[in-house]
Amino acid sequence: MGMKSLGVDIGGSHVTASVIDTSAPGKQPLHFLRKSINSFDTAANIIEAISACIREILNDGNSVARIGIAFPGPFDYEKGVSTIRNVGGKFEKTFGIHIKQALKDATGFGDKLFRFSNDAHCFAVGAYARAELTSKRTVFLTLGTGFGSAFMENGKLITHHPALPEIGAFYNEPFLVSIADDYFATRWFHKAYRQAAGREIVGVQELAEMNSDVSNAIFNEFGANLGSFLNPWLQKFECDELVIGGNISKANVLFSSSLKQHAGKGVNIIFCEDTEECILTGAAYIATEESNSDNNKVGNTHSVEYDINALVEKLADERTAVIDGNGTISWEAIRQELHMALRRKGKQILWYDINACLKTGAEPGTLLTEDPDNLFRFFDIQKIDMLRPDPSVDLCIVYGTGAASCKWNSWSVNLARKAESGVL
Repeated sequence: MGMKSLGVDIGGSHVTASVIDTSAPGKQPLHFLRKSINSFDTAANIIEAISACIREILNDGNSVARIGIAFPGPFDYEKGVSTIRNVGGKFEKTFGIHIKQALKDATGFGDKLFRFSNDAHCFAVGAYARAELTSKRTVFLTLGTGFGSAFMENGKLITHHPALPEIGAFYNEPFLVSIADDYFATRWFHKAYRQAAGREIVGVQELAEMNSDVSNAIFNEFGANLGSFLNPWLQKFECDELVIGGNISKANVLFSSSLKQHAGKGVNIIFCEDTEECILTGAAYIATEESNSDNNKVGNTHSVEYDINALVEKLADERTAVIDGNGTISWEAIRQELHMALRRKGKQILWYDINACLKTGAEPGTLLTEDPDNLFRFFDIQKIDMLRPDPSVDLCIVYGTGAASCKWNSWSVNLARKAESGVL
């Protein structure tokens, strides 16, 4: 039982979960549990929908020590904090929320390791394991509502390599008159058919079933574009295997020849028929690796003295609160300490990490030596506007260095300043 983990895949409309035996080689059969989710719902309802799926599968006699979750980005996978925005509204009400803590509370499985991962990374790890691949340098693509990508060297995920994009993914790379994501996702097919035929399609499957001159030309163009985009990257990375999954890949018979023609020689192309199984398997494998490396520790101690009990007593009477302090504080250690004390009082809490609101390129470390009164310049006003307390829980808390930059009309405390003045 020790080698079993739970794999969970969060999509725009469904949550899917399966218990995975991470010691079993090859394509083990998976028994799915799939539940609907409304990704435009409130944060509390989204968290409850995910939790309900996890609870149901684990209350069915299954025992696991780890839970691996494939979550769409942008997301702080290390912490388990949502930074999702500008993706058509999906999951945006979770912005800034410590999803890992919320799920531990809502599932009742706080003793288990929760590990969040990018869904394209999960697909890569799962596909490599399920197909028992042996390729040295492998590129993985997921073609669906977005253009997902991941890379492996000798079976290990890599995000930094001189032959790869700086951000470790293809979607934002320039292509033709825009970026890759605009050409290799579902919306490109909608646009191409609208321009060619003057009407709309429901989805790529409808287009694939047409078998008309127009539809065939669109798929040929898609394959040629994808091959042309990939060719220099595959050569530079010295890729020997390209693995493609996602909903669009199901129509590969219509674009594989034009893709192969433009992608260049020397690369074996595999189309994956079990994308969902791969994502679930990969999520479970990544969680198992994290568990084995004992990499799930939070910070050690915080660098300020304060009266935890006085703070908890004050917070217990509030609906919203802001906890600020200097950059030397080990915020996750403090957050966990406060969380446990508040839970003992029966409180349902959502934590909002102010670091989710940092401007692109600004690192939390840059806040260490700054004058607290100047911190606002490191934060993105549009992101701060997205931090909205969820009224359905007992207490919502914004925490971290610069938390006072948020616009909540809440009780607030600055731990460092209070500690210095002896108030707390």
